[in-house]
Amino acid sequence: MSDREDWMVRLAALERRVARQRRLAWMALSLGVLIGLSLYGAPRLIAQAPRTTGDVLTVRGLVVVDDKGIERVRIGAPLPNPIVNGRRVPRQGLVSGMLIFDAEGDERGGYVTEEHGDAMLTLDAKGRQQTLFIANRDGGANLSVWSGNNRNDNYVSVQAVPNPLIEIKQNGKKRVFSVNGTN
Repeated sequence: MSDREDWMVRLAALERRVARQRRLAWMALSLGVLIGLSLYGAPRLIAQAPRTTGDVLTVRGLVVVDDKGIERVRIGAPLPNPIVNGRRVPRQGLVSGMLIFDAEGDERGGYVTEEHGDAMLTLDAKGRQQTLFIANRDGGANLSVWSGNNRNDNYVSVQAVPNPLIEIKQNGKKRVFSVNGTN
């Protein structure tokens, strides 16, 4: 082999080595960038992650939506004001618990506790409350049921706070039955 051929073989071998080293350098640089990006984002992701203890997930709220993106169930502490006929309206007080919504996104009931400790279960018609069951914090309970479009038309309430009482309103006429049987 001549000197020229020997140099050509050696040059080709060096060119192959340089090309391989370039590929390795690019792979190392890419890997370094990926590791750097993951380490840069990891502290923020960890800081934003909910606290967990064993199998328990701790969150302030959870919203379940249907396939159209409409809110159907909300669990929260506290819960937002209700949506009635597509508009948010003021709630009578701060509550925490679970709310249910219809396919149009209007609140239709819930199981909640209010800020003073009473527990309530409500089932609502479109645009108005129909059933309210309250378990009072210090004992006693109320059950109220409305019928018709006007809450003043037909109404039944059974109360055990502080004394048993039944109140009935039919077509605007009110009758009250107390524990001693008077009406």
